[in-house]
Amino acid sequence: MSEPASSAQMTAAAASPARGCEGCGLCCKIMGVNEIEKPPHRWCSHFSKRGGCAIYETRPGACRAFNCLWLLTEALGQEWRPDRAGFVLHTELSGQRLIVETEPSRPNAWRKAPFEAAIRAWASSGLEVMVFCGASGLRLLASGAEVPVRRKL
Repeated sequence: MSEPASSAQMTAAAASPARGCEGCGLCCKIMGVNEIEKPPHRWCSHFSKRGGCAIYETRPGACRAFNCLWLLTEALGQEWRPDRAGFVLHTELSGQRLIVETEPSRPNAWRKAPFEAAIRAWASSGLEVMVFCGASGLRLLASGAEVPVRRKL
């Protein structure tokens, strides 16, 4: 198991992926994509474990803009690979907010070791951290407290 990435490593991810998806594709399930009328938490009809994205070269802008932090952050070990961890990590607000998007069948996957300790450490370092399963979520405060939040999907 690797050491958790620092919040600086999380927010300074490289512009090009350090690794490949290699059949993961959890983002293709968790994320909604309006351009192709793909609802969140359902597999994209263009994705397959064997072939990846069938429309990769012409994929929608939302897919092009999405940045999986596991792909971009070499300091995150293999255990953080989304299909293994049960969640996808990405940022918003130019890296100032970390979003943990959990697999609907594993809403508490982020609470397992080594994930929860690292995620809470990022929150305590001042990074805004939000954990979501669908519309329901938690804002993790630097103090260690959790504040329930909701979002529009």
